[in-house]
Amino acid sequence: MSLVLVWMTLAAGLAQAADPVQPLNADEQAFLTRAKDDNANQIAMAKLALTKSTNPRVIDLANTIIQERTALTAQLAQLLPGANDHARQATADSPMMDRMQTLNGDAFDKTFASAAVRNHCRMISAYEAMKVTSINPALKDFAHQAIPALRGNLTVAMAVLRSSGWTVPHRQEAVASADTHGGSKAVFWEPISLVAAPW
Repeated sequence: MSLVLVWMTLAAGLAQAADPVQPLNADEQAFLTRAKDDNANQIAMAKLALTKSTNPRVIDLANTIIQERTALTAQLAQLLPGANDHARQATADSPMMDRMQTLNGDAFDKTFASAAVRNHCRMISAYEAMKVTSINPALKDFAHQAIPALRGNLTVAMAVLRSSGWTVPHRQEAVASADTHGGSKAVFWEPISLVAAPW
């Protein structure tokens, strides 16, 4: 099933699962706002990669990120309408975008792929936490269903780093997160400094 079909199915599920009586609490609203900001930043960086990179693997990664994050933003809009303007402002103020604008060639490609790996590890951690802690059924279900697509993008980004012979940061720790829907443990890798960060 294509990514677009997966997200269309998810949209239909969200429409059915949404409970208008169950408002989002402050933590849930903060998660959705930050997730929208992050999607906007990732899409902007991926579009920049399409204009600056000639590496076919980097271009494929950028297209994958644009497709996934655009679909993800559409789903988030159903849970937290009206945050698009804020997300666009967050993109314009991104220090990473400023840095990437100054890079070219191999330096740009490595920075873009490395940032994608770090970002997706952080996002997976945030979605896993929301899946466990959210009291809103629609948001909990959304987080559960979004994680596989984020993991898929993480895999693609890591493959780009490995295929180009770039080294991945050595200082890493395993982060185990319980999958409460299936009872299994999902392990992914994340630099300690990012795990400790609030986002």
